[in-house]
Amino acid sequence: MFFSISGAAQSQPLDPDGRIQPALLARAIEAIEARGHDGHATGKIVVVDYSRHSSKERVFVIDLESGAVSAFRAAHGLGSDSDHDGFLDSFSSIPGSQASPEGLLRLAEEYTGKHGQSFRLDGLDESNKTSRARAIVIHAASYAEPGFLRQHGKLGRSNGCIVFSKVDLARFIETVPEGTFIFVGN
Repeated sequence: MFFSISGAAQSQPLDPDGRIQPALLARAIEAIEARGHDGHATGKIVVVDYSRHSSKERVFVIDLESGAVSAFRAAHGLGSDSDHDGFLDSFSSIPGSQASPEGLLRLAEEYTGKHGQSFRLDGLDESNKTSRARAIVIHAASYAEPGFLRQHGKLGRSNGCIVFSKVDLARFIETVPEGTFIFVGN
């Protein structure tokens, strides 16, 4: 898939190995372009595919220069998976829902919180505009560690945050700078 974000032509195909659902990637690009922002400024975009089981890689970081994709496992919200089968069933932006929000977000500033190193998210759509107020962030937690996955066959659930293992959070944040667009869908 070739594309243009805010007038910047992409010379390499995105996701040449086809790791991301084409329809989801197209929705992500459309959401970024619709914002009228400089969507290629950080050189990366992130697509979160919550249609995939929590035991699978479902956070995809796309390098806009090369088209290459790196992938990570991540937990979703408790309120999005009431039967705890590892699949996200619904999104919500309602405070107190403990659900994951959908749509376009922007990676904001780093801070140290309850789970240590964390990163705020700013919701850019009606479907996620409450993200900062709800403290929907990116962090690491024990329920996203490989040992938890081996024991339970799925990751645990957050209060709506995107949650990585400690190693994956370090790898993710090494390559994804502040200001990067994150599109969450299924």
